[in-house]
Amino acid sequence: MTARPLAILHVLAPADVGGLETVVRTLATGHSAMGHSVEIAAVLDVASNPFVEEARDAGLTVHVIDSPPRSFLPERRGIRALLARRSTDVMHSHGYRSDILDIGVARGMRVPSVTTLHGFSATDRKARAYEWIQMRAARRASAIVAVSTNVADKLIRSGARPESVHMIRNAIASASSSTDAPAARDRLELGAGLQIGWIGRLSSEKGPDVMLEAMAQLADLDVTLSFIGDGPDRTALTQRAEQLGIAQHVRFHGRIRDAASFLRAFDVVALSSRTEGTPMVILEAMSAGVPIVATRVGGVPDMLSSHEALLVPSEDPTALAGAIRSALTEPAASAERASRAHARLIAEFDTHAWLAQYETLYRSIQPAIATANR
Repeated sequence: MTARPLAILHVLAPADVGGLETVVRTLATGHSAMGHSVEIAAVLDVASNPFVEEARDAGLTVHVIDSPPRSFLPERRGIRALLARRSTDVMHSHGYRSDILDIGVARGMRVPSVTTLHGFSATDRKARAYEWIQMRAARRASAIVAVSTNVADKLIRSGARPESVHMIRNAIASASSSTDAPAARDRLELGAGLQIGWIGRLSSEKGPDVMLEAMAQLADLDVTLSFIGDGPDRTALTQRAEQLGIAQHVRFHGRIRDAASFLRAFDVVALSSRTEGTPMVILEAMSAGVPIVATRVGGVPDMLSSHEALLVPSEDPTALAGAIRSALTEPAASAERASRAHARLIAEFDTHAWLAQYETLYRSIQPAIATANR
């Protein structure tokens, strides 16, 4: 007997771009293509943002819930109304705000819920407090997804029941849609010489400051560092590049739509994070076949070994610079690692199995009566 399609509602307070947002869009489009009824609730204090626009461009139904800063009742009322409007089989929340505010709404309406913990990135007391509250709120969900072993371990240590925690690592389609190298360099207006790419939010947990310190040790090379992304530290990073005397070798591109498609512009993609879950930029680089240098944090060692990338400790710009230098000056070895990384992506991180894992989890938390009627 063919299982009936599920009605799924994803809930998040999306940033303009980011790994969490990419995961939600990929889950929604993938499960829609499989025949499920998928909608997204985006909690915003503006009318729209790039995530909403891209999701709608992909044919997804997105409901924007207007919720002013520090005002929580409009969000809870909006989620309750969406859950009541149709017979929702699963509410899937993403991010600390949605977990804290909305899992309880679903529970009160007896709607099964899943939360995906995309990683822990707190670097200050306030953020750590939010994460502590989020982990407590996540325990009320029907199931919790951890994207890496370190996230799963932290959840269980915090008091989550081991049987409620499911490890499902992020995934990406192995058929890359990246623009070829010359065209990508033209689109990014990059000149001649070697190119280092860095993609992410310009904030402490991603370690862009560490990347700049490493770049200062590569000044003898004909190399340019491109930061793609934006965030609260951009001004400070621009000033630091000037202080280090490397401003002419550093480009701040800001946010670029579909940034992953330009990865082949770079000779190496660098990740300098202090903390991570399963970073999407690493999967995107694996898909594009670009050499990777990354800090050995969070779920990164679950994704890559020294056979597929150069891994270094966090908070060590000298080690990061040395690995990048090796990747740039030994292109044959770098190409071999990139090829092995792409093969590992196909074997372990392709979206087909990932979507099936989530579908199986969604069905496993359905009430027994509904299951019996299928």
